[in-house]
Amino acid sequence: MTKAQTQSSQEIEDHNASDESTESVEPLEDGKSVDDLKGEPDPEPVVELSPEQVRIEELESEVEALGETLRSYAERADRMRAEFEASKSRIEREHARNLQGDKVKAVTGLLGVLDSLDQALANAPSSEPAFVDGMNLIRQEFETALSGLGLSRFDPSGELFDPERHEALTVMAVPDESQNNRVVHVMKQGALVGEKVVRAASVVVGKHSSAS
Repeated sequence: MTKAQTQSSQEIEDHNASDESTESVEPLEDGKSVDDLKGEPDPEPVVELSPEQVRIEELESEVEALGETLRSYAERADRMRAEFEASKSRIEREHARNLQGDKVKAVTGLLGVLDSLDQALANAPSSEPAFVDGMNLIRQEFETALSGLGLSRFDPSGELFDPERHEALTVMAVPDESQNNRVVHVMKQGALVGEKVVRAASVVVGKHSSAS
């Protein structure tokens, strides 16, 4: 082989090697240079957890789940406690109302007996003082017993007429305008149990001519 042929063959081999080198280079991402790639950090290595570490993480997850469950039970218990207290208070109020209603019925029934004693004393003959004294004693004891049940009677003389407290049996002409629509005479006292009117007072109401 001549020298010229050897040189030509070498040039062909160098050219082919250059082409192979060019084809093996992967293209760069858009907008990135070789220098940019050199500056990128290496990907973080994947850390393999030991079986003990895996178990610890599992236990931590279980503890967190148990904590959520306990909080849920605690909230439910609080709601049930509040509902129980509300129900208890409602039952106690209803019981108190029922007792009050029963007491009012009993006292109202006995109030008629007290009225009868008052009427008997008003009509008792003065010639029998021993009888009158005995009746007075019975009346006082009976009234004391009713007072222990919360009963009290009221005399509304002079009060402005109130249909919640007074039962107007009739009206009567009055000369004084200040007596207009006021109680001028009490036929029968009213009665209270606590602050509740259990019997309105039977009254006569004044009426002035200027109110016509």
